[in-house]
Amino acid sequence: MGFARPKSVDSKGEERGGGGGGATQNPWTSFQDLTDINTVGGWSTIDGSGVNSDTSLTMDGNVLVFNQAAPSNLFMQGATMQGKAIIRSKHLEMVTDAGLSQPSGVAAHLLQPEAVQFKLQVEFDTDNGGPINGTATGGTDAYGHKMTCIAGLVGYGSDQGGSPGNFGNTTVWMGAQVLKNSNLEPAASSSTSLYRVGYKTYYQNGGTVTGFTWKNQQSAPAAAHDALVFQLSSMRMAIASGNTKIDTYAGSYAIDQPWNPVGTNHQANGITDNSTRFYNAASQYWHPFVAFASTNASVQGVIRIKSIKMLLQPLVGRTGIT
Repeated sequence: MGFARPKSVDSKGEERGGGGGGATQNPWTSFQDLTDINTVGGWSTIDGSGVNSDTSLTMDGNVLVFNQAAPSNLFMQGATMQGKAIIRSKHLEMVTDAGLSQPSGVAAHLLQPEAVQFKLQVEFDTDNGGPINGTATGGTDAYGHKMTCIAGLVGYGSDQGGSPGNFGNTTVWMGAQVLKNSNLEPAASSSTSLYRVGYKTYYQNGGTVTGFTWKNQQSAPAAAHDALVFQLSSMRMAIASGNTKIDTYAGSYAIDQPWNPVGTNHQANGITDNSTRFYNAASQYWHPFVAFASTNASVQGVIRIKSIKMLLQPLVGRTGIT
């Protein structure tokens, strides 16, 4: 005998979410679509020193396309950001953004993953060569070799007022990463080392592994990957320092295979660099970001993104959902 799923009701006793009839999406179970970077107040675009007239970031219909048409240095590591990034203009306010009432005595901008689950998902346009591709031009750097896409959170020590600044010595960041690991054309390669996936942080240059195929590759299986995923988990107290940290997970998966696991660095459960602080004055204001960069000096290629989605899901038992 099964159990009926409990209904979620609003203050008037009416059921939230649902299908037709003009009902809105349930904010506790549905992703927010953030793909269109031209939405007023949605994203701020950051150009690093490697961005030139051959660099573009545009919407091709419903697809976000980053194109580095001529070789340039898009290196991203630590405080260095020479590529291009989009940063969500508004910092996270996890409780109110999730549609709940902010508790008294708790600053709205502090991360609160004990009560609200945060997940950022970037789906690539694999029908047209994504996640990372290009042309035969460039020899050893053909087909987007050494290009990377990183999606996660960047933290600032002060309120950015809707216009977040560039990555640098005063920011902290971490995210899921996919990078092009060779100069082979994806449509002609079935190698599980064509791409590397995992994480990268301000403090760690990247924990990535091979072993996964993507849907744009030759003879890709049904479970081949097509998306990056970055997710927060519980905070833990760092007693010695008095600050708090979070163990997160970051990697890739197949959106249409919900029962298959996430591909992550097998050396650790996501990001556990023991350096990133989430709850002190150095990094209190957190913004989702997606960066288009490289792991080496000179690259060219194309990154096509079908969707950028964010989920802020209150956790029953820790938060009252009424």
